[in-house]
Amino acid sequence: MRKRFGILVLSLLIVAASAFAYFPLTQRPSDRMNVSWAMAITILQTGQVTHVIQTHHLYVSLWLKNGTVVTTKEPTIYSISYEIGKCGDPCKNIVFGTE
Repeated sequence: MRKRFGILVLSLLIVAASAFAYFPLTQRPSDRMNVSWAMAITILQTGQVTHVIQTHHLYVSLWLKNGTVVTTKEPTIYSISYEIGKCGDPCKNIVFGTE
């Protein structure tokens, strides 16, 4: 049982590492724009956001369907997670990641 759990955890780590390799977070997109927290929430609610990444330093990046990346600074840690949950249907397919 313990061995199966270890294999499961290792498999999940491999999948996560592959996803981050496919979705590079270290490259700065040329079409990135910085907006206020209020504007980021307005954009989030449009249903045009595909991915959201949050850092421990309160920086949040929203990837839009058209390739644009919007960055902002959240007021408190996990504020973006709360807003995604509150958003409902427009946000139900967002891929959310945190460091």
